[in-house]
Amino acid sequence: MTAINMTPSRVYTAMLMAGAVAVSTQAKAQDSEPVERIQITGSKIKRTDIETASPVSVISSADISASGITNVENLLQEMSFSAGVAGNATNAYWTSGGYGTAQVNLRGLGIKRTLVLLNGRRVVGGGTGANSSVDLNMIPTSMIERIEVLKDGASAVYGADAVAGVVNIITKKEFSGAELNVKAGMSDKGDAENQDLSLTLGGEFDKGNVVVNLSYNNTSAVRQSDRIACSKYGTEDGTFECFGSTTSEGGRALLADGTQVQFNLDPDTATNGNNYGPYNSAIHSFNSIPYLNAVSPMERINISSFANYNINDSVQLFVEASYANRQGEQIVTPRNGFAGIKVDADFQYNPTGQDLEFLRRRNTELGAPYFFQETNTVRVVTGLTGVLSNGWEWDISYNYGRNTGTDGWTFDIDPDRAAQTLDDSICTYDNSNGIPCGDWFGKNELTQDVIDYVKYRREGTGGNEMRVWSANMNGYLYELPAGGLGFAIGAESRTEKGWRDPDSTVLRNGLEDPISGSYDVNEIFGELSVPLLANEFLVKQLSVELAARYSDYNTAGAETTYKMGLTWSVNDSLMLRAVRSTAFRAPVITELFGGTNGENLRTIDPCENATGAIATNCQAAGVPADFVQDGTTILTSVGGNPKLEPETADTTTVGIVWQPEFLEGFSATIDYFDIRIDEAITSVNGSDMLRLCYEDPIGNAKFCDTFTRHPVTHQVNELNQRPVNAAVETVSGVDLNTVYKFNLFGLSSRATLDITRLLKHESTPFQGQPTIDKVGFITEDQGSYTEWRSNLSYSVMTDDWSASYSLRYIGSADDVNGTDSDPLGKSVGSVTYSDISASWYYSDALTFSLGVDNIFDKKAPYLTSWNDANTDVMTYDLLGRRGFIRATYQF
Repeated sequence: MTAINMTPSRVYTAMLMAGAVAVSTQAKAQDSEPVERIQITGSKIKRTDIETASPVSVISSADISASGITNVENLLQEMSFSAGVAGNATNAYWTSGGYGTAQVNLRGLGIKRTLVLLNGRRVVGGGTGANSSVDLNMIPTSMIERIEVLKDGASAVYGADAVAGVVNIITKKEFSGAELNVKAGMSDKGDAENQDLSLTLGGEFDKGNVVVNLSYNNTSAVRQSDRIACSKYGTEDGTFECFGSTTSEGGRALLADGTQVQFNLDPDTATNGNNYGPYNSAIHSFNSIPYLNAVSPMERINISSFANYNINDSVQLFVEASYANRQGEQIVTPRNGFAGIKVDADFQYNPTGQDLEFLRRRNTELGAPYFFQETNTVRVVTGLTGVLSNGWEWDISYNYGRNTGTDGWTFDIDPDRAAQTLDDSICTYDNSNGIPCGDWFGKNELTQDVIDYVKYRREGTGGNEMRVWSANMNGYLYELPAGGLGFAIGAESRTEKGWRDPDSTVLRNGLEDPISGSYDVNEIFGELSVPLLANEFLVKQLSVELAARYSDYNTAGAETTYKMGLTWSVNDSLMLRAVRSTAFRAPVITELFGGTNGENLRTIDPCENATGAIATNCQAAGVPADFVQDGTTILTSVGGNPKLEPETADTTTVGIVWQPEFLEGFSATIDYFDIRIDEAITSVNGSDMLRLCYEDPIGNAKFCDTFTRHPVTHQVNELNQRPVNAAVETVSGVDLNTVYKFNLFGLSSRATLDITRLLKHESTPFQGQPTIDKVGFITEDQGSYTEWRSNLSYSVMTDDWSASYSLRYIGSADDVNGTDSDPLGKSVGSVTYSDISASWYYSDALTFSLGVDNIFDKKAPYLTSWNDANTDVMTYDLLGRRGFIRATYQF
């Protein structure tokens, strides 16, 4: 397609011309009585019927309040339609590029393919620099009116990124009076304390209204050692054995004669540097569990306001303004940045008499650092909205968002300076030149001069900025025999930029590259809702929904997406619906412009305990048959790829909506979804790259070029994991959602059931390569893809009190890296979590609430592919039983 240069002025001119044509057409429409119409996520056309061709799940403020959840992401990640990895407080080590960021991942297709909106408009990316996903921490829970989750592709309506769906968080905009909300919670072990304080003020004046909210949230840390004793692995006799990190205290080295030695053979001896020999995991492995968080501490402040001013009877000025400050930290293991430093045989502190190369060293002499983050996010949306004399609605708005952040380590080791302290042509043993020689051979033999010389505070900065101009109009063109012909048109001009400035010491050592990039996109869209038949035999209403969007990126070129939907109401009880749509996602800033950044990611080396073709190919590549992987992580280079192209998607959804007349208060929907992404932008994880290489070194040669091994130890010393346009990803499944409102023993009751059956979740890395199927598997770094997930809730309400019970079911799954040698972590049975809550309406002004989550204290299962705390922290509950109390006072 030839790209058309759509400048903002041309976009708006086109939109206004289309509006002018529509205005002239409206003069021919028949007069009709005004009816109340609402806008549902997935369409820009306001309508009377909340059921559209696209499936939408709604989470109300009452649902959020009953759950006791303070953070929005926890609620969304627990829903049946979520899967895979997304950031939250319990997996803060695994949200690359946005530590501490809270995210949502629909269908397990990745956080970049889920579009998050606030009141129907985009939100600037969060994190600490050049991040593409919204940080849900910036949205105060107390201000949420409801959350609408659109569960199919919506690029034609909302633009790029809406490949898996849309999460639209809608806030309270009208409130009179004052409401104080105080909540506190903790686990039954006396930790995991959290406090939440919220004050909402609102009122009306002659020509409008204003609402202001101030929120404070504080979450305390929980160490992994408070939940598990050590890292464990299963054995053939069905028992657990503890093991530690192979990055040990005192140091390990490769000698010139090819042998490996461990310094500090006897950790209890006073002088141990000269005591070296073979490494013994039972003695020398390092237990890192006390240095890792099960829950990362976080402190958050939110200030938000919403104001409306009626300029006249038909035009209104609106302003949405919010500010969020988030501070968090994670304790991390003592630094080990020592690999590859070489030492001469005649170095005074070298006890071996040979040249050597340090392989690993856990530098406990420096203590344990903290990884910290602080982000500040500002969002301001202002504009005009109005109603024309013919009932059409319009709005023009400007959306500005800016996120800035700082992160780093309270201290780190400068590898260049560490190498200098082991080279006596540079350092001096008496520190006469300010560069002291260091005795790194054995534990606790370093002098303070050496520690002070190599230690530094590591700090980087970054941010994101978004500017959006938009204009929209919607209404009804004609009154057709079957109903009104609805339309919506609009235009948008958006600029996004992101940057990341690493610490100067990090830059000097080549450990991370700066990031700086931006892109512009101009878009125009149109949407029609066409009623075809009404009140005919077997047709109460038959309508077609059409939408198209033209997007022009300066980085990715132009693309047109469309949506075609059909709703067929057979009668008052039964409706059939179907949607066929296309979507696309342009590469984001980090994917295009991200520089090299090294991360230690959990990776399984298939050459250990290999059998069959993998064993043959490993040995042919020089890896010995008795090879043992040294540790569970591998230094992985991640970054951007400027050659990326946009990915495109085709989405099909077919469903039934049933509201039987014989069962008043009951409704059910069942929807089949199928998503196919071509030229998918993805990064194949390290374990899969290694496995695919050794399964077929010729056919999968591309993967064999992504890593290197040490020439002597044969350990993988570096992996290269950058985004590429892969061949295809496909996801399909079935959603079942039911709601039943009824009276039981005089109590007003409500029961809901949501079930998702995942049928397919496949990816083919490159054309002609093997297909990787994730359905029914748990991965080491991408979360769980169980076949079944469900949520059940039951609530009752009287004038004086209410109570609810909820159940979350996670189906059984196999570990993708499970083996017969580790039967305890090979597979996991189904897991069910139960929560209860209740509220007492003490008076019209005061309400007390309490609740208990995970009331049966279900433990997180042990997995072979654990990415933290011996389990999948992205799926299973690590905290155990915990409760909360809350008081709400209105005045």
